[in-house]
Amino acid sequence: MNTSFCPECKKKALVKKEGDFETIYTDRHGETHKLIVPDLSWLECNECGEVILDTKSVSAMDIARRRAQGLLVPEDIRGLRLRLGKTQTAMSELLGIGEKTYCRWESGAYVQSEASDRYLRLLLASSENVMLLQKISETKYLPEESLDSDKIRERFLYIKNVNHVLDAAKPFVEMLMHGALQSV
Repeated sequence: MNTSFCPECKKKALVKKEGDFETIYTDRHGETHKLIVPDLSWLECNECGEVILDTKSVSAMDIARRRAQGLLVPEDIRGLRLRLGKTQTAMSELLGIGEKTYCRWESGAYVQSEASDRYLRLLLASSENVMLLQKISETKYLPEESLDSDKIRERFLYIKNVNHVLDAAKPFVEMLMHGALQSV
C-alpha cells in the first residue's frame, strides 16, 4: 500500500485505488444522476476522503458523462470530420461555427449543446445532409448580381411571387452592399 501526503488534510493517508469509480453529475435540466465509471485508478485520502484523479481518469469520466447524457463524444466528432475528409477549419466553416469552438468539441475541452449535437448527428446520418449544408454554405452570401428571379425560384420553391420579394429586398441589399447598415 503506497501512501502519500494528502493536499487537503496534510496527513500521510493517500492510498491508490482501482476499480469502478462512483460519482454524480448534473444534467442540463439541473437534475443529478449517479454515474459509475469502470476501470479507473485514483488516489483517495483515508482520513478526509479527498479524491485525486489523473488526466486519463478525468477524461474517462467526461466521456462516460457525455454518453450518459446521450451526447456525441470527442472521438465521434473527430471521426465525422475524418470521414468527411475535412480539416478542423473546413469543418468549422461547413458548420458555420467558430474554429475554436469546433476544435474544443473535438478535443473534449468543451461540451457541445444539445442543439449542436443534433446538428452533428444529422451529418452523421446522411451524406445528403452534408451536401445540403455545403450548398447552403456556398450560396449563403451571393453577390448582388446573382439576385435574379430564376435563381431565386430554383432555390426557394416556397416563394410564390419572387419579383415582389426581390423588389422589397433591393433597398436592403443596396444598404448592405454599401455599408449603410454599419451605423444601424
